[in-house]
Amino acid sequence: MMRVEFLTSAAAVCALLLAIPLTAANKPVAAKMKKSGTTTVAMRSAWPPETLSGKIAMVDPNRKLAVVETPDGVTYDMVVTAKTRIKSGAQAVALKDLTLDLNKTVSVKFTPERRGDVARSIQITG
Repeated sequence: MMRVEFLTSAAAVCALLLAIPLTAANKPVAAKMKKSGTTTVAMRSAWPPETLSGKIAMVDPNRKLAVVETPDGVTYDMVVTAKTRIKSGAQAVALKDLTLDLNKTVSVKFTPERRGDVARSIQITG
């Protein structure tokens, strides 16, 4: 009888020892990184700026969008903001006027962000 109780107790202890790491592993990462009441979780919202060249495939001023197609046929949707600088030579161009430049060659400096590729500058080169 004593032996059965010991085995039952031993099995319960083993189960408990196995359950503790499993429950700790299921907690969210933010809970593990708490330090004195503040969390140190960092979400990346933007990546390093990039540059690409291609031709203007489409412009939608209502959606504030310019689509650039690279020479290998890949298209990139560029979000155009109020801070985006659009130029043809040295002259500034408005997004709505960019619709007149379809199929022209451009160089776009952009920042990949969670909301999409945000154009910082669009330079019409040809």
